[in-house]
Amino acid sequence: MLNTYFAGYAFTTPPASAPYGNVGRNSFRAPNFDQWDFSADKNFHLCECADLQFRSEFFNILNHTNFGIPNPQITSAAFGTIRSTYPSRQIQFALKLIF
Repeated sequence: MLNTYFAGYAFTTPPASAPYGNVGRNSFRAPNFDQWDFSADKNFHLCECADLQFRSEFFNILNHTNFGIPNPQITSAAFGTIRSTYPSRQIQFALKLIF
């Protein structure tokens, strides 16, 4: 699928007499982008004058592979291939002292 997301051999560069070709606008779509994010917070009361907040954030928590867009250059040998992905799961933690 990644090597032939678009069948590159089925396309040609339009001639100079018809420079716009005959493919409709927005005929092709990129693969779906599925990403679930999650956040959890906890507040701790330390004393009358201070609180501590713990935060955790998870981006792409299910670690689903999201592929990039296919190569749109019709003159390239890699036309219609996908050679990139979006970042995998990322997690960050934070502590915040509020006084």
